Amino acid sequence: MNRLDRLLAALLWLLGILAVAGITLIVAIFVLPEVAAKDTYARILALAKPGQAALLPPARPDTQFMPFADPAMVQSVCPFDLADGGLRLHADVEADKLLSLSFRTSGGQVFYSMTDLAAQQGKIDVVVLTPAQLEVVEADDDEDDPSQDLRLIAPETMGYVIISSLAAYPGERAEAEERVKSVACSVEQVAQE
Repeated sequence: MNRLDRLLAALLWLLGILAVAGITLIVAIFVLPEVAAKDTYARILALAKPGQAALLPPARPDTQFMPFADPAMVQSVCPFDLADGGLRLHADVEADKLLSLSFRTSGGQVFYSMTDLAAQQGKIDVVVLTPAQLEVVEADDDEDDPSQDLRLIAPETMGYVIISSLAAYPGERAEAEERVKSVACSVEQVAQE
């Protein structure tokens, strides 16, 4: 084998290794979000039962309960399983105090998001339902007294809501925790057709 043959063999070997590494990287990039989201949902269910809110531990660089958590945000999570009934969220909103709600599927995909600016008369009332549950609820509505609830249809029966409040300074953390804890999260029974 001459030098040119050895050089070509080494070059082919190197290209083969780069191809395998590239394919592995591409597969990892596409698989990781799915695996990480399921891991997050499993941790949420270990922390809280459906229809019950639980305060998340503060985000730190070395430990984060939720991926990409902001240390300036105080968060709680409320998992739901619409097979047990609809999910009702109620919050009394304070002016100039950030409160956000992020509605997600069990895989972590956001299907609705809102802030305190969406409040009507200082209150946020949201009901998360399946399409069948929404039909039942709408059939029971009183035309003379329409409901003020925001009704959301979840794309999956299981998911969670992340409730966040800003604590811009460490001294504001206790106040932000109280704001997040004040959001009521409960299962609402819906009569079946």
